[in-house]
This record gives sequence, structure tokens and C-alpha cells, in this order.
Amino acid sequence: MASIGRSAFSQDGQYYAYCGNDGKLKIWETASGRLKHEYTSNRHLSSPCSVIGWISVNPQSTPSGNISPLPKKRRRRKSILEEIDRKAVVAMGLSNGKVTLYDVVTASVSTTLENGHSSAITAIAWSTGSGLITAANDYHIVQWNIQENGIKCKWKSGKAKVTALAILTNGKCLLSAERIIKWWDLATKQLIRTFTGHANHVNFLQPVQVDNIVSYVISSGCMDNHLSVWALDKVNKNDKTPIATLALQDEATSISILVVEELQVVILVTTQSGQAQLFKYQPNGHIKPLKSCLNIAVAADVSQKEAIQQIPILAGHLTEDEKLLLVYGSYLNLTFEKVMPDFSDKVQCLIRSERLDTKKSKERKEETISKIKPTAIEENVEYLVPGVGVSAQKRNRTISGSQLLLKDRLENLSLNADVNTTGRISTKGANMTQLLMQALNSKDKTILTTVLFTKNETVIRNTITRLPVQAITPLLKELTIMLQGKTYASKIAVMWLQTLIMIHAAHLMSRPDITEILSPILSFVDAKLTLLTAVQRLKGRVSLITGQISQATQESNKDITENSLLVYQDPDSSDEGAEKDDIDLSSESDDNWEEMSDEDVQDEQGEEDNRSIKFEDDDDVNDNDSIHS
Repeated sequence: MASIGRSAFSQDGQYYAYCGNDGKLKIWETASGRLKHEYTSNRHLSSPCSVIGWISVNPQSTPSGNISPLPKKRRRRKSILEEIDRKAVVAMGLSNGKVTLYDVVTASVSTTLENGHSSAITAIAWSTGSGLITAANDYHIVQWNIQENGIKCKWKSGKAKVTALAILTNGKCLLSAERIIKWWDLATKQLIRTFTGHANHVNFLQPVQVDNIVSYVISSGCMDNHLSVWALDKVNKNDKTPIATLALQDEATSISILVVEELQVVILVTTQSGQAQLFKYQPNGHIKPLKSCLNIAVAADVSQKEAIQQIPILAGHLTEDEKLLLVYGSYLNLTFEKVMPDFSDKVQCLIRSERLDTKKSKERKEETISKIKPTAIEENVEYLVPGVGVSAQKRNRTISGSQLLLKDRLENLSLNADVNTTGRISTKGANMTQLLMQALNSKDKTILTTVLFTKNETVIRNTITRLPVQAITPLLKELTIMLQGKTYASKIAVMWLQTLIMIHAAHLMSRPDITEILSPILSFVDAKLTLLTAVQRLKGRVSLITGQISQATQESNKDITENSLLVYQDPDSSDEGAEKDDIDLSSESDDNWEEMSDEDVQDEQGEEDNRSIKFEDDDDVNDNDSIHS
């Protein structure tokens, strides 16, 4: 899908400009659908385009942007000169803070505005009365003086970066949007009012002038599935609730507004789902979400394919005759079509055949002169190693007897052959190259699967190195099919593509039909990149939910006695039995103790009697000794 801010219709719908991630500016003529301009800046890689917009410059201006003075004799025709249509110019805001003005008439850069911002440009707005106004990541808004290539005024926007700008029809007021929409007075640079109803940053701001008194602004935010309508009224201070909302299927990618008779507002919105929605809104103050009166989708011809395939609508523009100018397809092959809305049904499906696109691509190929002669394939095809030429005389000669036997040659052609074995040739890369060429020419799926589904980077590099340039285009077609397959096949295809582009980059750049060859791969990569943000957002939300669930599970399974100070456990029946046994054992031990105590007492009494007898004997001995003495 289109990147928001990098594609835009001109004010009259005559041109459509787009600047991709590669830094190339492409401008199509909507009437013929022809790519009219293609411009690449010298610094497209260091400072790519971040936002794009259309402005109109007086045709009397010089290439530098200064207005050339009129001669005295031609001053009478000044009124006539003022009526001349102003020429369309593309204003590209770059990542380095500069603004480049690309003139469609001269097909060159007329002016480069610098020294206004110090970081990437995030929003651009233009009006004939107020001129060019830009906002950037440096939190400043700059009003430029294109005639003098300088700055007219500069002021701070706030504490957040501005993502959308819009100048009111009177040219006296400016609307800037972050998550908050601010209403500025350009003369005093003072805030008139703010609107704080968006949860995310605002992508689009479209002012609507219903009459000389009443005016509105329609806004759309990131990840919003609705449009908000705000009344530019200085009296009403309810800045959190819009006066009306328009329900969308998905986030908006482009908005076009037209005021018709009876003060009715017609709004054409394209969404990320690749469809367009048409609203007819009558400002009456209803707050309920308003549904679209017509949904438009583009699908491929059913007869050509088994299933219905939707062709995404990239942008839309309402013309003065109330027709819908739609651009659909891919940026490598866009289709512009004016559609008359059919309100007989709520859904208008446009069935478009791809034969016209094929015819256009064939015409482009016929216009370009190919410098590479294609290989003529006949029934008797002989595959040779790249760089080795064989003359017709050698081809008809009898094979000499010194050549390897058939068994050895078959083993050499085997993909699993051991290169260190005696009698075998270590030419695995050459063998793979021959098998790959044979598979590409014969379209043998078995051989292709055998050769391509390998993870060995060395084998892939050797095979691509020996691959002749005639086989690059068929190989790219097969790799494109693999990219659209499952994850494993896509991973292998990316390895082959990386090696192929690194080795044969010079040859690919020299081919005039390189755009036609690489267009399916580039469109597939762009489609995957658009889904990357949504997938990462989903991954983050799933990780948050699973983390909370696991934390809650751990807390529920946590042991409540882990950090307790005191644990009391009731005894069970088994414990009671154990206590009874302990009581019996203790009683037995007490009886034994009593018996043992009696015996000990008797022993102790016996010992005391013996000691007393001994003492008595000692006394007798002492008495005898005294008598003798």
C-alpha cells in the first residue's frame, strides 16, 4: 500500500506523484496513465524523501523562484497575465530538513529551500495566499518565501512533532496536528483553539469551507477506523468530541473532499484494505457514526484465475464533474481510471482484466533495445561449463580413450560426491550450475528442487558465479515463485537472491528490462514490509498477555508456607498410633529403671557395709598399734 505522505494528486487531478523508499520521484499523467517524469536525487540514499505535496507557482517566475519584472509596455497586460494558469510543482520534504521543488514543466529541480529545519520534514501545506508551510521533527513550523528562497516566519509548534498541516481557505489560519489539533492565527502566531479528541497522532487534515461563514475540518488518526468532523467555531469549546464521525473499514490512506450543491460535502476515502468508500455528508450536527453510501473495489478477471484476486486501490481523487479518479495496481505498473459512481447498490465492484497491463509491458519491451541476445533452445541441447567454448569440429570427433569412465563421470555429477576421493573432480559448483541450467531450460521441478533447496552458502555462491547471464532471467522467475511460497522456501529464495544480486549487479544494472524483471520481487517485498509493523505490534501485545498469564500462574502455584513465620500441622491417625507405641515403650523403660534402681540400691548398701567393716578393722588395727606402743 501507499506510504502516507509520500504520494499525492495535484490540485486539478492532472498528475499523480509518488516517492518511494528508494528516493525516486515518479510523476504520472492521469489522463493517459503514462509515466511522464522520473527523477532521482544525488542524495536519495543519505536524505530520502519523507513527505510530498503539490504547490503552484506563477509561470513568470524564474527557475530560481524569483519573479521577473514586467516591462513597462507590458504592464497593461498585467490583468491578463494574472489569469494564466499557474504551473504545477512538486514539493519534496527531505530527511535532512531541506525542501526540494521539482518543476514538472522543465523536468528539473527549480529551487532547494534550506536552513529552515534541522531534522526530517513531517508535513507540508500550501495555499496561494499563505504560500508554503512545513513542519519537522525539530518541533518547529516554517513559513517559506519561495520568491526569495528564504524563511518568512518560524515558530515552535509544541512539545511533539507535527504530523499533518492544513491551511484554511481564507489563508489567514493554519491547522497543525500531533495527537492534538491546533488552530493557529497566521498573523499573530497565536493559538485560537485546540481539539484533543484523537488517541494517536493525526495523519490527515482536510479543511472544508461550506460557505463564507461555516467551515469544518476532517481529520483521521493512526489506527483509527473512522473520520472525525470538527466545527471551526470559536464559541463552542467542546474540543474532545467531534460533531460527526464517518465509519471506515480500516485506516485511511488518502482523503479527497468536494463541496457540491445544497452545501453537501462529498468525501472519497481509500483505506489500507485496498478499497474506496464514498460519503455524502450534510453538516447537521449528528454525532452518530455515518456509514458510507458506496463501497468500491477492484478485482481481477475471474476467467483468467481460479480465485478472485483483489487489486488494491492506492488513492482516489474527486473531480469537478463528481467522478472518481482511482489509481490501483502496484507502483511498478499503475492504472488510472475515472469511475462514475453507481448508487443502485451499496457495493460497486470493478472487474478489470490484466491483458491491458500485459499489452503495455510488451509495448515497453518493444520500445527498448535489448543488448543481450537470448539463447536459442533446440531439441538437441548441449550444456557446457561457462567460459569453455567447443567448436563444431571437436564436437564431431571421437571421444579419446583417456577420458574418464562412465561410472566415474556419473559419480562426478552426483551432488553428494566426495571431492577428496581419487579419480573424482572437485567441481561441485560447476556440476550444480549445469544441473541448474538443465532444470531451467527443461523446467524440471524435481531437479530445480534438488538444486535450489540447499543451505550451503558456499555452494550457492559457486553456482551463481559460474552461471551464464542468459540463465539469470529464468532463475529470477523461479525465485519469485519461491518467495511467494512457505517460510522455508522464502528463506532459501532470499539467500539465492542476495548472492545473485551481489555477483551479477553490474549485468543487472546494464539491462534495459531490469524494471520488468524485478518488479514482482519488489512489489512482494513492499507488501511484506507493510505488514511488518502490524505483526510487530501484534507480537508485542501477545507477549504482554502471555507474560501476564505466566506471572499469574506462578503466583497461584506459589507455596503459601514458603515465607510463613509459624507452621502448625494437625496430627493424623498414624501419628496417634505412634504416640501409643511411644507410651508403651516409655512404661517398659520405667519398670526396668525401677528394677535397676532397686538392684543398685542393694549394691550400694552392700558396698557401704563393706566399707564400714573395713573401717572397723582399721580402727582395731590402730588400737592394737597404740597398745603395743
